[in-house]
Amino acid sequence: MKHYALGIALLFVLPPLLLLSGCGPSSEEKQVMAQFNAMDELIQRGGYIKSLEKFEKRDDRTFSIEAEIVDANGVPLGRLRSERVEGFATAKPRIQWYKTPGEREEWNLPGWGGRRGGQGRGNRPDGAPRGGRGGRPAQDSGKAPAPTGTS
Repeated sequence: MKHYALGIALLFVLPPLLLLSGCGPSSEEKQVMAQFNAMDELIQRGGYIKSLEKFEKRDDRTFSIEAEIVDANGVPLGRLRSERVEGFATAKPRIQWYKTPGEREEWNLPGWGGRRGGQGRGNRPDGAPRGGRGGRPAQDSGKAPAPTGTS
């Protein structure tokens, strides 16, 4: 009889406990929201992040983040995008302020610039080849190049 009573008690106690533990934002989400809401740029414009619209984990332990910036009355002021490395740091967000508060706009800012300000690898925009080691331009000594191989 004791076993039945224990089984019935567990049946009614465990499901609510399991449901409560999985609800609400994760600690990563709470930390990101606190960081964004403490930013001077948002505070100066009277905006804050009410909730994260997108907080998706990718394969490489990073999160893709998107949120809408609102004022105290809930009027949309702009959008914010960023990335976070799990348990480490959050990248400085890109912010697009709406031209007219309350009128949502499509995201029109360019993507991340990458390591070289958007140029990536390969030749420079002006067509000149990249320099030698460390980004320094290759030195031209005025001498003819040394022969390579046999003719």
